Amino acid sequence: MMHMVKVEIVMDEKEIHSRHMLNFKLVKLSWALFFILIGVSFLIDNSQKWAIIYAGSGAILLLLNLLRIVWKINVSKFTIWLGAVGLLFGVAALYNLDISIWSAAILLIGIIMLFEVIKK
Repeated sequence: MMHMVKVEIVMDEKEIHSRHMLNFKLVKLSWALFFILIGVSFLIDNSQKWAIIYAGSGAILLLLNLLRIVWKINVSKFTIWLGAVGLLFGVAALYNLDISIWSAAILLIGIIMLFEVIKK
C-alpha cells in the first residue's frame, strides 16, 4: 500500500518581503519606462505618436508580467489583457489598419478564452 504525502512549501517572511520588494521595483521600472515612452513620443512630431504610445504601453505591461513569471511573482491578468489590447491596437495603428480599440479588445478576449479552453 502506497501513501501519498502532501508537501507544502512555506515562504518565510524574509522571502515574502524580498518578493514584494522585487515586484515593487518591477512596477516602478514599468512606470519609468512608460514616462520615458510618453516623453520621447511627444518630442517626436509624428502622426504615429499615439500608435507608438499604445504599442509601447502594451509592450511594457506584457514585459512586466513576463518578468513576474520569470521571478515567480503573481501576475496580473488585468494588465496582461490591457497590455495585449494596447499592443494589438498600437501595431494595427502603426500599419494603418482600420481597427477600433473595441474590436481589438473583443478579439483578444476571444483569443484568450480560446487558449483557456484549449489549456484545460
